Order: sequence, then structure tokens, then C-alpha cells
Amino acid sequence: MSKSIAVSTNTVENPPSFMAKKARVMVLGASGYSGCELLRILHNHAYFDVVAAFSSESSKPQLWREIAASAAGSSDLLIQPWSQNSYGLAASCDAVFLALPHEVSATIAAQLLPLGCKVFDLSGAYRFKDPEQFGETYGFAHPHPELLGDAQYALMELANLDSQGQLFAIPGCYPTAATLALQPACESALLAPASVPTITAISGVSGAGRGANPRTSFCEVSVQAYGVLSHRHSPEIVNNLGTPVVFTPLLGPYKRGILATCVAQLRKGISADQVHQVYQARYQDHPFIRLVQQPPAIDHVAGTPFCHLYIAVQGQNLVVISAIDNLLKGAASQAIQAANHVFGFPRHAGFSGFIREES
Repeated sequence: MSKSIAVSTNTVENPPSFMAKKARVMVLGASGYSGCELLRILHNHAYFDVVAAFSSESSKPQLWREIAASAAGSSDLLIQPWSQNSYGLAASCDAVFLALPHEVSATIAAQLLPLGCKVFDLSGAYRFKDPEQFGETYGFAHPHPELLGDAQYALMELANLDSQGQLFAIPGCYPTAATLALQPACESALLAPASVPTITAISGVSGAGRGANPRTSFCEVSVQAYGVLSHRHSPEIVNNLGTPVVFTPLLGPYKRGILATCVAQLRKGISADQVHQVYQARYQDHPFIRLVQQPPAIDHVAGTPFCHLYIAVQGQNLVVISAIDNLLKGAASQAIQAANHVFGFPRHAGFSGFIREES
């Protein structure tokens, strides 16, 4: 039987003595699902102070608690429409989090960087180094290709971020689930040379965003594949793993969470013990990754910043099942992990209110 336990943290209630004040941050795209999750973590973060939150230019001012009552509690934070005048406030901030459409982030990030703040972008605008690959994947020419080489890809368990950098690209939700599942096997040469990993991943409807859409309406959704052999996260997964894959995403009739079943073929002579040893060694110093003894369920990770990985080996067949919350580990909490690292804060800072399932 499982039981819920509080996340073990070293986070203190107040900023450390070496900080005269909290780091000032802004959130753009704050009215969306990922934006509200960013605000929820930052609101309870001992080291960050949210000085402003914005939605689109065409929106009306709205209290955060009117959009996400359970996350906001009694907060009086007002989510305001973004305007060109808002850049002045951004210049006084240490960091800005972008939970915006790709096209919008690509432009706004470039305008924020000269102001001196660090930018954590949750969109796909800066996940690729190659402008041509970006255009092929997202369907438009990048307005600032000169910045693609400067952006650091922040899949935190596999990244080695330079804290002196300014622009940090937060990975997609599907690539996070798939890469965490397969990267240890790929980088350790466990897979047969001809192996092409097959990734089948199902996501809750929140991955489609808050905007009304009959195709992703909870009442209309049935389990169905989409983007077969053409999903824009496929190139990101291939870049991460350094090998071709067959990726099939599915949409499921539930709110949040991704379950990815990843299948590959091992080299001859590789044992189950060797595979488990590789994964244990790779993730032993990463507290947000849990290697579990039973296939994980969405409910085990929904509402948490954790990734659960289950490994099974039969002959040369390797199956790794990955479970994450698409809005947290696949977006907001990974952005906070990156920010904690970049600013030198404890890894668990901001996450003390989360719970996880303990097997």
C-alpha cells in the first residue's frame, strides 16, 4: 500500500542572510494552465518575489484567485494585460518566466534580454539550435535566429547549465517524459545499433491549453492518436537522444499528466541488472526522479514535480515507462528547477507544499 508523504526539503521560510531581498520575477502568460502553476510555485517560494503577472494584450485585468482559486488562495495578485509599457517593469526584475505561444515568446524574449533579466521560456521558441530545423518544426521562420545558439536547453537532470547565461529553454512535456526514460540507455550504449525506440505517450487535455477547442473539450475527447509521425516534439526527442525514434502521442480524457511507454532493443549480452545499475547511477543524485518497482500511474505524479520511471527487461527487449505531470515536470516545475539552479537556490525551494506517493 502506498502512502502520501511531504516532500523532504532544506528550504527555509525566509531568504538566506546573504540576500538583502528576494529575487524579483515576472510571469507572462500567467492566466494559462502552466502560467498558473508557475505562480503557485513562486507564490510559496522563499527566494522569489512575484512583482507582476501578465496575460495577453487583448485581455482584461483579472485577479489570479478568480482564475485559479485553489492555487491562489487569498492572494490579491492581479493578472494584467501585457503592453509595451510593461518592459520598464521587466528592467527591474531579475528573471522573467514566459508561458506564451511560441511565436510570441520568440519576439518578447529577444526584447527582454537587453534589459538584463534572465528569461525562462516554457515555449518551443528556443529549444533548437538550427534555425532551419526550427522553421520546419514550428512552421515559421524564427525572428531572432541569432539567439538560438545562446539559449540553454534546461532538461534539468541531463543539463549542465551555465548560470551566467540569460536565456533558458524549458523542454516540452513529451520530450521530458521520453528523454528521461531513454537517455540513460542511449548514452550508455545499452541499445542495439539498429534499435529504433518506439515511444507511445498519452497526455491529459490540459496539454492543449486553456483556450476553448471542441477537439480537446473534456466532454468530446476519447483516447485517440494524433500527430502520427508528424508531431512537433519528435525532432526535439531525436535531438535529445541522438537517435531516430517512432513517437506516437495520444490524447486522453483526463485533466493532467503524461504516461509514456518507451520500447527499445538492447545489445546482446546486456542483462536486466546492468540496465538497472545504469539507471540507478544516472539518477541517484536527482531527487525529482524516482525509479519505481511497479508500472506508474498518472495519479502517482499528478500535482507533483516528480518523474516516475519503471524499467522492465525481457531478453533484448527494454521497456521503460515514464510518468510526469505535463504542467509541472513537463513545464512549470522544471522552469523553477532551472531558476533555482541558475540563482544558486536549494533544489527543493518552492516545492515544500507538494506531496508525492511513496511505494
